[in-house]
Amino acid sequence: MGYDRSAPKRAVNLNLNADLVEQCRSEVSNFSAHVEALLAADLAQRQAAADAEKIRTELAIDAFAALYHEHGSLSEEMQSL
Repeated sequence: MGYDRSAPKRAVNLNLNADLVEQCRSEVSNFSAHVEALLAADLAQRQAAADAEKIRTELAIDAFAALYHEHGSLSEEMQSL
């Protein structure tokens, strides 16, 4: 999915630790680009985790369906008792 890399830039207000910001600014040449790259990486990681969870859920549903198809349901078995 990702995000629109060509979307216009806009100013945002963030409350960040002042010492942390100053140390980072002394280490990176473009602080805004660095923060943007970190946000993009975090978004990609979260999307990958969500995609993996969706796949795990689909596999679990498929496994349950196969089990049900092969053995039927426990409640149906219990009704004859």
